[in-house]
Amino acid sequence: MPFVLRNPDGKIIALTAEAAMENQEFLESGHQEIMQFLDVSNEDSDAKQRETLQALKNSDTEIARVIEDIVNLLIDKQVILFTDLPDAVQQKLINRQQLRAKLQPSSASIISEDEPFM
Repeated sequence: MPFVLRNPDGKIIALTAEAAMENQEFLESGHQEIMQFLDVSNEDSDAKQRETLQALKNSDTEIARVIEDIVNLLIDKQVILFTDLPDAVQQKLINRQQLRAKLQPSSASIISEDEPFM
Protein backbone atom coordinates (compact mmCIF):
# COMPACT_ATOMS: atom_id res chain seq x y z
CA MET A 1 0.00 0.00 0.00
CA PRO A 2 2.48 2.76 0.95
CA PHE A 3 4.06 4.81 -1.72
CA VAL A 4 6.98 6.82 -0.40
CA LEU A 5 8.21 10.24 -1.34
CA ARG A 6 11.87 10.85 -0.72
CA ASN A 7 13.91 14.03 -0.35
CA PRO A 8 17.05 14.58 -2.49
CA ASP A 9 19.09 12.70 0.14
CA GLY A 10 16.90 9.62 -0.26
CA LYS A 11 15.19 9.99 3.11
CA ILE A 12 11.45 9.26 3.25
CA ILE A 13 9.50 12.46 3.84
CA ALA A 14 5.92 11.31 3.11
CA LEU A 15 3.73 8.25 2.67
CA THR A 16 0.64 8.05 0.47
CA ALA A 17 -1.88 5.31 -0.29
CA GLU A 18 -1.60 5.95 -4.03
CA ALA A 19 1.22 7.18 -6.22
CA ALA A 20 0.55 10.90 -6.41
CA MET A 21 3.79 11.69 -8.27
CA GLU A 22 5.89 9.86 -10.79
CA ASN A 23 8.94 9.66 -8.55
CA GLN A 24 7.16 7.84 -5.71
CA GLU A 25 8.13 4.23 -5.11
CA PHE A 26 6.11 1.42 -3.60
CA LEU A 27 7.37 -0.28 -0.43
CA GLU A 28 5.74 -3.03 1.61
CA SER A 29 3.98 -1.63 4.71
CA GLY A 30 6.37 -3.45 7.07
CA HIS A 31 9.50 -2.23 5.29
CA GLN A 32 12.23 -1.10 7.69
CA GLU A 33 12.47 2.41 6.22
CA ILE A 34 8.72 2.91 6.59
CA MET A 35 8.83 1.72 10.18
CA GLN A 36 11.69 4.12 10.94
CA PHE A 37 9.81 6.98 9.28
CA LEU A 38 6.69 6.23 11.32
CA ASP A 39 8.69 6.06 14.56
CA VAL A 40 10.23 9.48 13.86
CA SER A 41 6.80 10.86 12.97
CA ASN A 42 5.37 9.47 16.22
CA GLU A 43 8.26 10.99 18.22
CA ASP A 44 7.60 14.39 16.62
CA SER A 45 3.91 14.03 17.37
CA ASP A 46 4.67 13.01 20.97
CA ALA A 47 6.98 16.03 21.40
CA LYS A 48 4.27 18.37 20.10
CA GLN A 49 1.73 16.71 22.39
CA ARG A 50 4.08 17.13 25.40
CA GLU A 51 4.53 20.81 24.51
CA THR A 52 0.77 21.27 24.28
CA LEU A 53 0.23 19.50 27.61
CA GLN A 54 2.86 21.71 29.27
CA ALA A 55 1.21 24.83 27.84
CA LEU A 56 -2.13 23.58 29.15
CA LYS A 57 -0.64 23.01 32.62
CA ASN A 58 0.78 26.53 32.60
CA SER A 59 -2.62 27.82 31.53
CA ASP A 60 -4.26 25.89 34.40
CA THR A 61 -2.10 27.76 36.88
CA GLU A 62 -2.94 31.09 35.28
CA ILE A 63 -6.67 30.39 35.09
CA ALA A 64 -6.70 29.25 38.72
CA ARG A 65 -5.35 32.67 39.70
CA VAL A 66 -7.98 34.38 37.53
CA ILE A 67 -10.78 32.39 39.19
CA GLU A 68 -9.36 33.15 42.63
CA ASP A 69 -9.35 36.86 41.78
CA ILE A 70 -12.94 36.66 40.49
CA VAL A 71 -14.10 34.92 43.68
CA ASN A 72 -12.36 37.59 45.78
CA LEU A 73 -13.99 40.33 43.70
CA LEU A 74 -17.44 38.78 44.14
CA ILE A 75 -16.86 38.56 47.89
CA ASP A 76 -15.58 42.15 48.04
CA LYS A 77 -18.63 43.38 46.10
CA GLN A 78 -20.83 41.30 48.41
CA VAL A 79 -22.33 39.44 45.47
CA ILE A 80 -21.58 36.25 47.39
CA LEU A 81 -20.62 35.61 50.98
CA PHE A 82 -17.48 33.67 51.77
CA THR A 83 -19.60 31.35 53.91
CA ASP A 84 -21.83 30.59 50.90
CA LEU A 85 -18.93 28.68 49.39
CA PRO A 86 -18.52 24.98 50.15
CA ASP A 87 -16.23 24.21 53.09
CA ALA A 88 -13.57 22.65 50.84
CA VAL A 89 -13.48 25.80 48.68
CA GLN A 90 -13.30 28.03 51.75
CA GLN A 91 -10.36 26.03 53.07
CA LYS A 92 -8.52 26.17 49.75
CA LEU A 93 -9.00 29.92 49.51
CA ILE A 94 -7.82 30.38 53.10
CA ASN A 95 -4.75 28.24 52.41
CA ARG A 96 -3.90 30.25 49.31
CA GLN A 97 -4.44 33.49 51.18
CA GLN A 98 -2.07 32.34 53.93
CA LEU A 99 0.56 31.31 51.39
CA ARG A 100 0.20 34.62 49.58
CA ALA A 101 0.45 36.49 52.89
CA LYS A 102 3.85 34.87 53.49
CA LEU A 103 5.03 36.42 50.25
CA GLN A 104 3.25 39.74 50.66
CA PRO A 105 2.16 40.47 54.25
CA SER A 106 -0.08 43.39 53.24
CA SER A 107 -2.53 41.29 51.18
CA ALA A 108 -6.20 41.90 51.96
CA SER A 109 -8.33 39.25 53.63
CA ILE A 110 -10.95 37.42 51.60
CA ILE A 111 -13.06 36.97 54.73
CA SER A 112 -15.28 39.88 55.66
CA GLU A 113 -14.93 40.97 59.28
CA ASP A 114 -18.74 40.72 59.53
CA GLU A 115 -18.78 37.02 58.55
CA PRO A 116 -18.31 34.23 61.05
CA PHE A 117 -15.23 32.10 60.52
CA MET A 118 -15.80 28.35 60.37
